[in-house]
Amino acid sequence: MPGKETIDFQTVFDLTPAPLMLMTAKFDIVDMNQAFIAAAGRDRAALVGLNIFEAFPHLGESGRLLRNSLDRVCATGQADFIPVLQYPIPANRGFGDRHWSCSHLPVPGKAGKIAHILQHSQILQHSQDITRPRQIKTAEDETTPPGTGIPRRAGQIKALETSCLAESTLLHNLFMQAPSFMCVLRGPDLRFELANTAFTALTGFRDIGGRPFREAIPEAEGQPFWDLLQQVYQTGTPFAGKQMRVEFARVPDGALEECYINFVYQPIFGEDGAVTGIFIDGNDVTGHVIAEKSQALLVRELHHRVRNTLATVQGVMNSTARTAETIEDYQWAFSGRISSLARTHALLTEEIQQFVSFPHLLRQEIGIYCEGDSSRIALEGPDVELPSQLAVPLGMTIHELTTNAFRHGALSTADGHVKVTWSVHPGTGKRILVCHWRESGGPLVAPPVRHGFGSMILTRVLAQQIGAKVDVEYAPGGFKLTAEIPLDIERP
Repeated sequence: MPGKETIDFQTVFDLTPAPLMLMTAKFDIVDMNQAFIAAAGRDRAALVGLNIFEAFPHLGESGRLLRNSLDRVCATGQADFIPVLQYPIPANRGFGDRHWSCSHLPVPGKAGKIAHILQHSQILQHSQDITRPRQIKTAEDETTPPGTGIPRRAGQIKALETSCLAESTLLHNLFMQAPSFMCVLRGPDLRFELANTAFTALTGFRDIGGRPFREAIPEAEGQPFWDLLQQVYQTGTPFAGKQMRVEFARVPDGALEECYINFVYQPIFGEDGAVTGIFIDGNDVTGHVIAEKSQALLVRELHHRVRNTLATVQGVMNSTARTAETIEDYQWAFSGRISSLARTHALLTEEIQQFVSFPHLLRQEIGIYCEGDSSRIALEGPDVELPSQLAVPLGMTIHELTTNAFRHGALSTADGHVKVTWSVHPGTGKRILVCHWRESGGPLVAPPVRHGFGSMILTRVLAQQIGAKVDVEYAPGGFKLTAEIPLDIERP
């Protein structure tokens, strides 16, 4: 600006009291200030242009520590600090021992890459300082042999550094292995600084390190959790979400998968009080939400089943009352029908998928009347699973057929037999269960004079409720029934 004096940075560099030395990214010495020249006891012209390890050679542990520090600066682009470094340097008579504290700072070039490294050194002790008289002595000084203070303090610093490193490693491992998902986002574009294993698993193990949130997880666009991140960063107010529905692509270019998560967005504040990032912590509760939805579905199914059952019981009671001739007949018939209904529901309750085996349903009803003599009853057919909508009316139908066979048909005599065969045939878009009930060896059969509850089940319930086609024949040699039952029935 006009009228403003130009600053001579070279003079500032030379007059800085702390020893400073500038080198290239390949560790070749470029320049140094007067404080460094005085500390090193060397001429500037003799050092400029030399590699630092040529100018100050050391093949031991100290040389390795110095090289590792410089390599870390080049690799990470971050400053590095060596608290105590015992590094002898050439002097007028051999080598002079020195204890240093060194900071190495990266200096970027125009392209953003590291062009130079600035070394800031501080001398902790000269070899001649070991015998220099102390002006003030402490209790520790009285018991510490001369020359041992710096090495002992160096050991303490090293032990503290090792302890801090171990604690840092432990905390990092705990963060990475935590069962809840966690990550740290930094800057206005919310770049991923850290993300643990649970978080990367949630998002499909994609490469997210160092990338902005919207770039790393593009499917976030249009979903509420992205707007909430912006809100927390701008306002500094935390946000807690519960069972929030989100969608992630778990595989590259794959379809979005539905997830439910509980989470907290916690703003991270800088020293000036401004928001610098967001810490995310949460849990995938998809399994819990699915279980809750399944439970709600089962409750609705239970309510539906109870209503239907009560309606069925009421219908059985009214129909039995209309067809029974005596109170005893009513009690016997009603009790048997309710027991049959209860047995069918017991089978449904045992099956999670709410299906009942048709052969099992037959054996359960007919077995009551054969008194252990299975030779009088023949069941032939494949295993067929019946949904609850079919199981209840078919269970009642089998009960009525079995009861009639026991009271009036083949099972009422010692020589009577009942044979039930069935098969499944493809129908027009739906499977059809074709069942044949045949009785033989019983008394002569004649058509009923009046129609009772069993006839109503066959002619009305099966046809109207499940769309079955029933053909009944009262042949003199034995009762016959053929039923065609659609298996792929939909709930009304």
